[in-house]
Amino acid sequence: MKRLLSMLMAGILCVGMLATMTGCGTKDNTPVVATIDGEDVHSSELAAYIVYNLMYYENSFGMDIKSMASDEIFGSIKEGCLNQAKQYRAIKKLAENEGVSLSKDSKKELKENLDNNRQQLGSQTGTFTRWLKYKVKGDEDPFVTYLNSYGYTEKLYESNNETMQLMYDIIDKYYDQGDITKQFQNTYLHAKSILIKDVDDNGNELTGDALTAAQNKAQSILDQVKADPSKFDDLWKENNADTAQSKNGYYFTEGDMVDEYYQAVAKMEEGAINDQLVYYKGYGWFIIEKLKLEDSALTDTSAYLKNSGNGDESTIKSAIGQQMVQDKLDGIIEDMKVETTDEYDKITAYNVNTYLPFNADAFVSNGSGSAGSAVGSAG
Repeated sequence: MKRLLSMLMAGILCVGMLATMTGCGTKDNTPVVATIDGEDVHSSELAAYIVYNLMYYENSFGMDIKSMASDEIFGSIKEGCLNQAKQYRAIKKLAENEGVSLSKDSKKELKENLDNNRQQLGSQTGTFTRWLKYKVKGDEDPFVTYLNSYGYTEKLYESNNETMQLMYDIIDKYYDQGDITKQFQNTYLHAKSILIKDVDDNGNELTGDALTAAQNKAQSILDQVKADPSKFDDLWKENNADTAQSKNGYYFTEGDMVDEYYQAVAKMEEGAINDQLVYYKGYGWFIIEKLKLEDSALTDTSAYLKNSGNGDESTIKSAIGQQMVQDKLDGIIEDMKVETTDEYDKITAYNVNTYLPFNADAFVSNGSGSAGSAVGSAG
């Protein structure tokens, strides 16, 4: 199934938190569906992941309960959710190995986020009633109702956030001790380029004289920059057709850019201009200046290539840190001993709601409707 980061994304609630482990010191009376290194995995956890993913697939891809109930598809979903449980336990194990525990500041931040989410969601009781269409029987707390509608209990939700905060704290440790900066300097490149397109404004390929004129224009710009590199920025402002590129250029690693672009920059010295035009069909010709890697880019959201610029807050630091964490989690997960029980085999798309630790009949289909009927209109 998917690797850690994909699985985390599949567990996101609307407020940006991620589903994870049970715990919190309370006894779980739901059936044991598996053991991971001897630790029980209860149905309250696994069913929460499954219910959420059924809703996710329906809302994202239009899949109904019947299409997801087949042995092949539901079996893959259930296996992926068990892998999710493994991955989160691996985070806690890695934190233990790294000597990382939640600091007072982290605990304070978690509490503030929880209070803010409760206040935000709890103030919209009317909206929730209309949006969810159904309320969980016996619980009038709109925040808990909201969590239950995705299969989660409040304790599972809180434990979830604690586990994810541990991962962020591990990344902070790697950053503070210089590991992330070292990886950045060893694997990232920084460049600014002038693109002369080989397509028109409608995306149609240029041909004949128009194509020749575009290539000649690119060559002329390259010749001017090679003769006087100080002209690069002015020529960039006047001619660059890459509207996504900022004046600071791109920070990128292998796989982020087309290979022709990456390989050209990788071979260049800092401050150099490419000797020959770099061409990629469907884009055009690039005139490239290789720039210095600035460590400040690690925490600058505008420097992260995969941000859309619409309020995204990811950073190169987090991208590198998450990959470093994943690499270590892979080893931990590989060594895990996992056993499933007969109860695990009994869980289906039609009865998964009965494995939750609360009455879920109000919003989870029991075979006649859609798995996500309670949130089907959320999008």
